[in-house]
Amino acid sequence: MMSKSVAVIAALCTLSFIPGCTTTAAKKAMNKPNKSDSYTAFDAGASDSSKRKSEKVEPIKEDMDAEVAVTKLVEQMQRQEPAYTLSAEEQLRMWGTKQGVDKIVYNKVRLLLKNQRVEIRAPALRLTKLFGGREAIPDLIECLGDPEVAIRQEAFNALHARTKKDFSYSPNGGEVARWKSVEDWRQWWQVEQRKVAVQPASVYEEKPQAEPKIVAPKVKN
Repeated sequence: MMSKSVAVIAALCTLSFIPGCTTTAAKKAMNKPNKSDSYTAFDAGASDSSKRKSEKVEPIKEDMDAEVAVTKLVEQMQRQEPAYTLSAEEQLRMWGTKQGVDKIVYNKVRLLLKNQRVEIRAPALRLTKLFGGREAIPDLIECLGDPEVAIRQEAFNALHARTKKDFSYSPNGGEVARWKSVEDWRQWWQVEQRKVAVQPASVYEEKPQAEPKIVAPKVKN
């Protein structure tokens, strides 16, 4: 039988805001679900609708206008069905390899980095890393404040690889320590912006991360 103390720790770790813990949804999203999550029509039970995990997704035609195609795929990526999210991410990867389309993909998926669902933020982060250049740095910085440890870790790895800096940031650190490090990242980026042409505002600029409130523990009488 699980001891009371172990049970309490296990329960706490299901909360996304506990340092060092992450939700099951985040783990699945960051590990990039495989193709078996979508309906392929090749399995033995294809004719049984109860065994179909989702409807088959038709690919966007390759001769479609790039702006229209990317917009449709970004909309599909936000649907609840896993098949649409998976298919949309794969197709966006393909479209992003076309000349001049990489920035279209980046400019549209970056807006999903603040989506409420981690299943959407995860592929958006992967595509942002893939197709965003220097202009993606402020968006990656804001991802350091994500409630999911897995998202924070992925964003930090990308930032460290691109800038060779860390500002003492730890994805598993306490909320106050993380907030201070993120502020250091932001200030560093502001200085960098003055050296070159001004970069696009990050997706969180209009609503910056609020400083965590430190609540003093109650003293028992």
